[in-house]
Amino acid sequence: MEDGVAVPTARIAALAAAIPKEQEDIMDLGFDAETSRRTMKLTGVRAVRYAPMERTASDYCLRAAQEIFDKTETEPADVDGIIFATPHPDYSYPGNSSVIQSALGIPKRCITVDMPHACTGMIYGFYLADLFVRAGDCKNVLVCCGDTSSHHLNPKDRAMRMVIGDGGAAALVTGGGSVSSQYAFHHDGDGLKYLYTPASGERMPRERGVTDIPQTDAEENVRTLEDEYMDGMEVMRFVMNEVPPRINEVLDKSGWPHSDVDVYAFHQANDFILKSLARAMKLDKHKVLFDIDGTGNIGGASLVLALCHAAEAEHEPWERAVLAGFGSGLSVAAMATSLAKTKVLCAVEC
Repeated sequence: MEDGVAVPTARIAALAAAIPKEQEDIMDLGFDAETSRRTMKLTGVRAVRYAPMERTASDYCLRAAQEIFDKTETEPADVDGIIFATPHPDYSYPGNSSVIQSALGIPKRCITVDMPHACTGMIYGFYLADLFVRAGDCKNVLVCCGDTSSHHLNPKDRAMRMVIGDGGAAALVTGGGSVSSQYAFHHDGDGLKYLYTPASGERMPRERGVTDIPQTDAEENVRTLEDEYMDGMEVMRFVMNEVPPRINEVLDKSGWPHSDVDVYAFHQANDFILKSLARAMKLDKHKVLFDIDGTGNIGGASLVLALCHAAEAEHEPWERAVLAGFGSGLSVAAMATSLAKTKVLCAVEC
């Protein structure tokens, strides 16, 4: 209640995810067997999902969104807001929200927002949707987050080729929630250079014979300036320093002790990072989702995919859930919410 006016409480009404049906075992990616086995043991990735070159993030998010409309009573005509997060949109402009609005026939009066966020994209999308609903500007917001990073990797980059996959997720955010979601953010632009594509915009235009020349680093990873780059050690250091405080912040805001949380759904970067976080924060490992084995790291959609896969098994209601994304920026976004009444749909392949 604000100034005598009831403020709607937003809730996540439905979650869905879609991944490519194409799957490659990392032992078949052309790297030596010892390196492949070592990577598999460290990261937990056995196979990755790769989108064909003609498929984009919007294709997988559309499929996930359609699953929501097929399995709930909400129709595209009910949607009055679209938020789309991806670092690799279909076009430089307009954003993918235009693709979604047109493909689904969502009313033209809708609010649209596009963000270049990667691994934190889903949480930022939830946050904006929450604001739109509480402000009374929207009643039903479709949040989409997807990526086809495999299209932007050098096939000889061992550090990323054996870990990164593709896919998309969609969520329906509406009013009628019983618990106000709590959020926490952290952004360090000084870390931009640790996870980015150097020649991908106006700062460094692509130039034949300059930005497309392969270079080999000390770990024998091969990439050009046009390929995605990641400094794994710096990202790991950032995650371990900055994610736990954000998790604790949303729990403090919610008044929940760690022991009361039913599920932790984090960005599925790799098993090593997730296990390190769980150990550092002394989390109940049975409440932390691990879901990277057969897909790889699919970016911001990965935490939704993890929830969709977990929901296929019998479980107690997720009355108290903690979600978190972390990655490029470098950035962290976390939220505490209730998923007890959320329709979490089975992941689909397409």
